[in-house]
Amino acid sequence: RNAELNGLEQSRDYSIQELTWGEENIFKTTEFFDVVLATDVLYEVDLCDPLFTTVSQCIPFGATFILSHVPRACYNEGNPPEAVENLDQFIIGKAKCHGLYLEKTIQPPNPEDLDMEVLSWCTKDSFKGSSVWIFRRL
Repeated sequence: RNAELNGLEQSRDYSIQELTWGEENIFKTTEFFDVVLATDVLYEVDLCDPLFTTVSQCIPFGATFILSHVPRACYNEGNPPEAVENLDQFIIGKAKCHGLYLEKTIQPPNPEDLDMEVLSWCTKDSFKGSSVWIFRRL
């Protein structure tokens, strides 16, 4: 739906696939994606397992999963204490359980180092705690 709203259609250069996280056998074909990109999608810690289940089903071994993460997950009653204590390590650990191993972490610049142009459209703390994680399926 997002691609459609932005005027993107299927192409030979890329593929768009609607996914329901956590479902088994989600693909009608045997094709895999070389790269899966997910941005700002983990609003609940309970979504980690369904997300990583789906990602591990749709990329082959050796492929890349890029997760852009802004730490704003909701903490509901009954969430594991380790998620509350260290959300980043909790998410990375969940990914590892699904065969996705962290290769690289990219952090935004310190708020003091942000360009004035960037600060014209966001606040200084907009990127606080955020990161881009690059995982490889092994």
